[in-house]
Amino acid sequence: MNKKHNKAVLFDLDGTLIDTAPDMIYALKTVLDNNHTNNPISDKTLRKYVSDGSIGLINLAFPGENDEEIQRLQSQFLDIYEKNLSNESVIFPHLDDLLVFLEDNHFMWGIVTNKPTRMTLQLLNYLELYCPFVVCGDTLRDRKPSPKPLLIASKLMNIEPVNIMYVGDAKRDIEAGKLANMKTVSADYGYIKDEDDPKSWNADIRANSPLALNKIITKGLL
Repeated sequence: MNKKHNKAVLFDLDGTLIDTAPDMIYALKTVLDNNHTNNPISDKTLRKYVSDGSIGLINLAFPGENDEEIQRLQSQFLDIYEKNLSNESVIFPHLDDLLVFLEDNHFMWGIVTNKPTRMTLQLLNYLELYCPFVVCGDTLRDRKPSPKPLLIASKLMNIEPVNIMYVGDAKRDIEAGKLANMKTVSADYGYIKDEDDPKSWNADIRANSPLALNKIITKGLL
């Protein structure tokens, strides 16, 4: 009989578990081209805003637009992205090994993301990642930084929040984890904007690389 563990790990998706930046950037550049807009933002800069999702990228690329126009552009972005979300997105190095470790040792793991369900599941399917516990941005009315999505994941796992590690690359992830009474890990290798200060988020642990995250979680669970 497999040993039942009382510890588990939850991951944010974009910039934490999966590098989705190339396909998000492609979608944004296509929107810029389709609207005959020349905004010379580098891929390096765009990458830092991917954790802010479609609306964050649209606001960055089309500053000063009114709400109606932003919604129109966001709709274009989502349509293009959904058709191209698995072209270049990959799991971060060393995290595939981490997931194998979790599964081989019968630790539960899951994903809590603000990404819509249809896109999240399509991406996981493409990457052949079977995740039994997935809470998305449209699963509840509340999204991170609310702790409610994390608490729902905790209930689904039947594991107390205090025994769960939550890993994310944005301030809202750490805020949600703390409010849920989970151990928080800041993925400092993720999509961090220049004005962000991960140190000020006061995560319990900081991981400066996917390899470091692998070691932190492995050590923390055993």
